[in-house]
Amino acid sequence: MAQPPLDYFKKRAVAVKIEATEGVDAVPTAALNAIVLMNGSSGTEIDKVERPVDLPFFSGTPFVVGNKRAFIEGEFELYPPATPGQAATSNAVCEPLLLPSGMTAVKDGVAKTTRYNPISNGIPSATAYFWHAGTHKKVLGARNELSGLSIAIGDRFKGKVKLIGSYNTVEEAALPTVTLPTTVPTVAKAENTVTKLSTVGGTGAGVNVTALSVLGKSLEIDFGNDVKSVEYTTLRVGRIADRSASFKLRIARTASADFDPWKIRDAGVILTGSLRLTEANALYSELGFRGQIEEISEVDIDGDYGWDISGPCVASATGGDELYVLFGGP
Repeated sequence: MAQPPLDYFKKRAVAVKIEATEGVDAVPTAALNAIVLMNGSSGTEIDKVERPVDLPFFSGTPFVVGNKRAFIEGEFELYPPATPGQAATSNAVCEPLLLPSGMTAVKDGVAKTTRYNPISNGIPSATAYFWHAGTHKKVLGARNELSGLSIAIGDRFKGKVKLIGSYNTVEEAALPTVTLPTTVPTVAKAENTVTKLSTVGGTGAGVNVTALSVLGKSLEIDFGNDVKSVEYTTLRVGRIADRSASFKLRIARTASADFDPWKIRDAGVILTGSLRLTEANALYSELGFRGQIEEISEVDIDGDYGWDISGPCVASATGGDELYVLFGGP
């Protein structure tokens, strides 16, 4: 039996492309569709269909394999496209990860913005190729679990993603020549970030808040997607069955007359918040939410007294506005 040459475990690459038809291979390539997926890994999962047999001795239960599926996961970076809002070059590099997570792109050529809002139906699927040290997995009809979207002082705009879809076989293939994006995202600092808060319908000191600029440390949003692999006759699909997004905002203490989180929580007032990171070329990224305060934790922020404010993201009656990722131009 031939023994293949040993490969370093960390030699891996991923390419992702939105499918025109769900479950039909979109054929992403390492030259055109590669995405930087840091600390990436992959694996396979099955449904084990057992057949209990009454035996006069101890034994494992035989089974057959059903509903084969694979996953690819890792951390990725978010940064503005070259010309937000313009048709030709307005898609963010990370778009193939955002759309199958349950988002849609809204482009405004006048305002020069490309905004990604959540949707609950018509969610596109993706094909993902994962090459890993001599192995190759093709994941079809993938939908994504998206977590840990965050902008934090001293770090870049990042997210964590897990693509889940069907697969047929794990093939043997050499790592291809990969063409990666050359952009290096900007690190969030005091001079290039701003955090703003507003309330919806609140009244009274500390509760009626409009575009208040606060000393923010980080904003994190977890999608809370429930991704299921469902099998029918002649069809196996991945579905986002539910979403329960949440936010966590870390800020320095504010004056109660300006912003009182306890009063806002007790009054059941809706809070909107955003953290914007501006690049050296005046392009910017913004992460935002609409939700209610559930927990207020008093925390040590580099020796200062601060708050971790967290709770569920809550959409308005029209929907699709409980969170967003926004890229804009000057």
